[in-house]
Amino acid sequence: MTGRTDKGVWFRVVARTRPWRARLGAAIFASLIAAAAGATWASLVGPMLRALMNGGGAKWGPFTFERADLVFAMPLLIIGAAVLKALASFIHAGLTGAVAQGVLAQLRRDLYGRLLSLPPKWFEQRHSGELLSRFTADVAQLEFSAAQALASISRDTLQVLALLVVCFLADWRLFLVTFIVLPGTIIPVSRFARSARKQATSSQASLGQLSLIVNEHLSNLPVVQAYRAEPRALKTFDDEQNRYLAVMKKSLFVRGAFSPTTEFLGVLGVAAAIVLGVRLVQDDPSFGDRLLTFLAAALFLYQPVKSLSNTASQVSLGAGAATRLFEVLDAQPEPDAGAVAAPLARALRFEDVSLTWADGRTALNGLSFEIAAGQHVALVGPSGAGKSSAVALLLGHALPSGGSLTWDGAELTTFSRHSLRSRLAWVPQEPVLLSGTVRENLLLGRADATDAQLWTALERAHAADFVKALPAGIEEDVGERGSKLSGGQRQRLAIARAFLKEPSLLILDEPTSALDSATEAEVQAGLEELMKGRTTLVIAHRLATVRHADHIVVINEGRVVEQGNHDELVARGGVYAKLHLPD
Repeated sequence: MTGRTDKGVWFRVVARTRPWRARLGAAIFASLIAAAAGATWASLVGPMLRALMNGGGAKWGPFTFERADLVFAMPLLIIGAAVLKALASFIHAGLTGAVAQGVLAQLRRDLYGRLLSLPPKWFEQRHSGELLSRFTADVAQLEFSAAQALASISRDTLQVLALLVVCFLADWRLFLVTFIVLPGTIIPVSRFARSARKQATSSQASLGQLSLIVNEHLSNLPVVQAYRAEPRALKTFDDEQNRYLAVMKKSLFVRGAFSPTTEFLGVLGVAAAIVLGVRLVQDDPSFGDRLLTFLAAALFLYQPVKSLSNTASQVSLGAGAATRLFEVLDAQPEPDAGAVAAPLARALRFEDVSLTWADGRTALNGLSFEIAAGQHVALVGPSGAGKSSAVALLLGHALPSGGSLTWDGAELTTFSRHSLRSRLAWVPQEPVLLSGTVRENLLLGRADATDAQLWTALERAHAADFVKALPAGIEEDVGERGSKLSGGQRQRLAIARAFLKEPSLLILDEPTSALDSATEAEVQAGLEELMKGRTTLVIAHRLATVRHADHIVVINEGRVVEQGNHDELVARGGVYAKLHLPD
């Protein structure tokens, strides 16, 4: 079962070499030359040594060398064969290395592209640290294994075959006695390979768990330190590392026993050849040169056979890493077919919309309301009422379980998510900035924006002054997740990014709830500028954002409980009036 799995995984890896088949073909041709040169070298050693010991000439295939040739011609042939082998091996190594790097570079790109295309619910079932481990540790393991396997198998296999031919031509009897143990090596090799792959998969999974722990604790270090949880965090790390070390010890033992076992079987074969060869020389002294040739070729087999045995171990390790990578590559993104969404002209309408998450939680339960084009609608309610779930439907991060969600009368699901998202701009509660410069973060809103457009967006978001004051201005690096900027500065850059997108529908998801009063005023000015003349859905707890909305929709437990403007809802004295909405 495992062997078949290994083969299937490696067939998929090898299939990825197709774009580089010309280089791979050249590499195999170079390895053929190296194998032929190595076989020539080995076949020359026996006749030359016997001639030197006996004091006569030497015969090599159809060629006969006189005594004088032993001083010059035969050594030159051996040196020439060695130089040719070295040169061919150098070319082979360069070509196979380039192919391996090309394959792994494309694999990394495909892996990253697949991760970018998967829906949020796929990531909810996995931890970012574990996925990062696959992208780093697993790719690194496969890179090493694939490079070694590609180079060794194409080089050493041909070298072994060439030397086996030399051994067979030297004497078939010695060949049979020596290499009768070869079938016996299949059993330990296959067992080692299965065990090595099992241990490799376990060790990579444990390493992923270690990455998860480190990523989680360091990402939340202020909380860990505030609660004096450093000892507990370290103990959690130590426990997982001990599990990883236990798996690695087993893996290293299996890999350590692999090469000595194959070497021992090889020594048994050579010993058997020497015993038989001595008897054959006693019966026929002229058999000595063939015995020496055979032994020379058999000894030259040691290095490529050892390399192949190590490669077999690495192949199993690489199969474990490749299996984990292909699990991600095989994850299917949701199809994104459909019509191209036009700008909102009439209304966005929720009609009896329900949403149930995969774990059975009901988020929306018959939600119905309308956002007319050009209108500012506020969606309010207690925590867990379903506000963020409604936004998830609009952004295409979830699909409704029932009901109808329409854009100018057409079901939202009939549009491609890509085209629909091009009509939306989302300013979340926690502004999301990527590592890079201010410019690079703004260009997420519009990749082809000019400098003039960037500065116009910053002016309208009330962010131009602080950007100009940065040491490098618009080229200032914002740090990881915008860590070099304040919360208000990050939010104003997010608003400027939304300006660049010129959205048909603006979604403001509690954009000022995490800010102090002074900072909120600055950000609010940018938001009011952004909302002018634009269809807007506001999710907020603060009256500064909600009070002036054209229409307020109050939801609770996934359904609408009240609707109206601010004054009407306050006068009604219902759920809205009772909500804690600090002004």
